[in-house]
Amino acid sequence: MAPSSWIVTQYGGQIRCVRAGKLLGWNLVAVRAVVLVAMVLWLVAGASFAQSSALGAEEEILRLLNQERQSRALPALAASEPLQQAARKHSRRMADAHQISHKLSGEHDLTRRLGRETEHFDVSGENVAVAASAARAHAALMHSPGHRANILDSDYNSVGIGVVRSGGEIYVTQDFARLVEGSSVEQIENRVAADLNRQRRAAGNPTLRRIDAPELRHEACEMASHDRVNARVGLTGTSYQASGSVAFTAIDPAQIAGSLGGLPRRPARAFSVGACYQSSDSHENPVYWIIVVTYL
Repeated sequence: MAPSSWIVTQYGGQIRCVRAGKLLGWNLVAVRAVVLVAMVLWLVAGASFAQSSALGAEEEILRLLNQERQSRALPALAASEPLQQAARKHSRRMADAHQISHKLSGEHDLTRRLGRETEHFDVSGENVAVAASAARAHAALMHSPGHRANILDSDYNSVGIGVVRSGGEIYVTQDFARLVEGSSVEQIENRVAADLNRQRRAAGNPTLRRIDAPELRHEACEMASHDRVNARVGLTGTSYQASGSVAFTAIDPAQIAGSLGGLPRRPARAFSVGACYQSSDSHENPVYWIIVVTYL
């Protein structure tokens, strides 16, 4: 996947100066009251316009982005509310700092930011830009190789567009990800059990009886705490004679079937499985830590 990058586009602006004239025949208090009311109405209207303008820009950027993908026979990206929330927060930070960056002072990096909004993804990327309009932002991003690669990356299935208007500029964040189905630890353990016995049947071997082993779930969490996969931890502390074990991490339940190693073909009569959903030093976004042990 191409590394994410950013671009700043420059545009010309105009400043108009209006010469003030004299106010005649008005009570000073009344004038101040009128001016105050006008200022409040102007601020409310301005805030409402900025919000609606930003929403419109988000919709336009999403439309242009998917138009580019579909013109190249790539599937459209689904709009993700959690990704959009992450993108809006980042754009607001950029607008407040008047700075374009993927990581501003006091901010986490991309995977941690996205992980706070949506936990289940295995690929992510980000584009950021500042421009005068949605169309200009899109054109600038498409003319930058790194940004273009993110927009047209077939690994992604979802995107969140966050736009914040500041003066005559819009700050834009595009957060891309491949969102995957989230499951509880119990569901993951059941998925492992089903995949293991399905593969054993396909290999012409008898299915295995499942033995409850709560200690394996504890060992799976210990792997996460030490940030190290270790299949041997499942071979001790049991009264059963172990014939084999595997340990691995996964973010997508669909990855489990391909991670069972030789267990579907190994001589065995029973098995146990333990899983833990946890982050670690090398996995800032939580992943499933899984141990499977077969017994004679």
